[in-house]
Amino acid sequence: MFTVRKLVLLALFAASALALQVSLSFLPNVELVTLWFLLLACVLTFKESLVVVFVFSTLEALVWGFGDWVVAYLWIWALWVFIVQLLKQFIKDNSHLWALLGAFYGFAFGFLFSIQHALMYGFNMGVIYWIRGISFDIIHAFSNYSLILILYKPLSKLLSTLLRKWG
Repeated sequence: MFTVRKLVLLALFAASALALQVSLSFLPNVELVTLWFLLLACVLTFKESLVVVFVFSTLEALVWGFGDWVVAYLWIWALWVFIVQLLKQFIKDNSHLWALLGAFYGFAFGFLFSIQHALMYGFNMGVIYWIRGISFDIIHAFSNYSLILILYKPLSKLLSTLLRKWG
């Protein structure tokens, strides 16, 4: 069970993720959510990180509307958190490696969506979805790499300091 304090903190983290996503929504596939979930997965437990992912995805559905993409966000962001949780003991504070991993995940994001499209609408739709979105995946990869490389260390320090202060 989570304490009330922890639940409030997790809700604030999810709301922050939504604010980060909405604030850059005018730029196609440039987002800070990947970085934010990376930072959270490095300092929170897997269960706590999943709560943030699920609340964020629900909030996004309330803002942008419900669709098949909501289901994809639930499992794709959960997969990202899982990968970070697995690798955080090896990568530690190496912002270059995190940036490379973020770039790879950004590029793979559309492919992961295409898997769901293939399962829901047929193999051909999945392939078409993936091919049609490759240019966006390239932008996603480049922006993830750049943003993580620049912002990982300062935000990691800030988040760690705040969590020590807030418990």
